[in-house]
Amino acid sequence: MLGSRPVKPLASPALALALGLALSGPACGDAEPEAEAPAPANPAAESAALEGAREVKTAAARARVDALLAAPTPANLLAVLAQGHAEARLLRGPHHVHHTAKFDLIPETPAKPIVGEAIEQERHIVDELSLVWAAQPGEPVRMRLHQTTGNGEEHELVILGEQVYTRLAFRGWQVRALDSELHYARLDEVQHSVHDIVELAAPALALDVAETGDDVTVTLRKADAVDTSRIAAGYGREWRQRTEITAVSGTVTLARATGLWKSAEVSVGYVLRDVKERPQRGETQLTAAVRGLGPDDEITAPATATPVPERVRYEVERQELLGGLAGT
Repeated sequence: MLGSRPVKPLASPALALALGLALSGPACGDAEPEAEAPAPANPAAESAALEGAREVKTAAARARVDALLAAPTPANLLAVLAQGHAEARLLRGPHHVHHTAKFDLIPETPAKPIVGEAIEQERHIVDELSLVWAAQPGEPVRMRLHQTTGNGEEHELVILGEQVYTRLAFRGWQVRALDSELHYARLDEVQHSVHDIVELAAPALALDVAETGDDVTVTLRKADAVDTSRIAAGYGREWRQRTEITAVSGTVTLARATGLWKSAEVSVGYVLRDVKERPQRGETQLTAAVRGLGPDDEITAPATATPVPERVRYEVERQELLGGLAGT
């Protein structure tokens, strides 16, 4: 349940102001201007900005939960679950997410393989993921992600500030400088895991909502009728048009104050058809939970790590070889 490289945003308004002051000055002149000291950080202003953003996000999240309680529909539940990890970092603070996703797909009437044609094959995948986010809002990245899908496939990622440590199965740790924000996309994928399985069930989903104390419990079940408008479409989702939802069950628990999910136990059964209209029976199960950090969630740099091997990119090498010929 894992591109362009987005521009890294400024860490804070105070930093943006400091950079603006540092870059301003005389446009020309014989003398080299003295380097200006950057404007000092303003912790109070940054804290106030974070608190203001938190209040805005919290109010929006509560409004979405209110809409869900007033009208328990798949659309309103998906709106609540659509919050990304940026909202989770801001509203939840440091946390530990663990989820296990199981995917089973079995052909109903397996046919004998024919040369040159797609074969039908049973698939059984167990994706287990653990994410520790240890940074407070406004602090540098401090996270650890471990994922395994069985059959020896494993990946571990640690980011501490501007250093990235990675490890694949049966290999040692490697280290490199943080040079992109791709990890934020992976964090969103983790946060959206509950949203994605609910979206799978949405065309045939009915739900009941109950508020108990600080929590909101959503009970999922199969609807009597299919809502074709809820069938996801677009590139890579063509298979959804040929899929029939056969069973839906489970619960999702939400935090009333933030609208963020706290736990989920969801199962969706379906029959899908391949390009040759051959039926295959499938089931997707998700068990997910979020908790605060404990003693075992401390994040430290690996004791030993080798630099990630790098090579000269073709474009860079071409510029180096041909750059001197530009004036001839």
